Amino acid sequence: MLKITDINQGDLLTFKAADNKFKVLLCTSTRKDKSPQYFTFAALTYDSFDKPTTSNINNIEFFGIGNRKCDCFKYSDDELKKMWSIHPETRPYFLGSYGFLIFRKDFMKFRDNFEVIGTLNIIEYLDKNGNGSMNISDGELIKDFFANRINSVMLDRGQKAFKIDAIIKD
Repeated sequence: MLKITDINQGDLLTFKAADNKFKVLLCTSTRKDKSPQYFTFAALTYDSFDKPTTSNINNIEFFGIGNRKCDCFKYSDDELKKMWSIHPETRPYFLGSYGFLIFRKDFMKFRDNFEVIGTLNIIEYLDKNGNGSMNISDGELIKDFFANRINSVMLDRGQKAFKIDAIIKD
């Protein structure tokens, strides 16, 4: 397994949580132009003893919410049409992801626990149209959180699972 030296929007990272199951994060945005550098991720619902691949990622979901309509972070008409065709219950609002923020300096400490398994061409502003985030600064915290608490915390924070196809560019 190669050490991760860079992360970009759309990268899929997998890791084993404390329950020994593989989980997946999708990078929704990065800040690399000034310090502090960071990565924002959406949590995917993948939860299996089998290592994920990009082919079985298309059948899973991401945690987020459909509750904003913002001119600052607007999606294109084609992106909205696709989003609403897959999730008509969210119309006229935009889908956004719940963010998991990891600062680069922290990520470098536990990057050996992660592997990049591919890249998806996703829409811009996914994390900006969400309504919450959490800072993850420790490798053990992320392993425990994704094994034991993610579903209950997402439910408590009003987050739902949405099909990943709704945010992939054609």
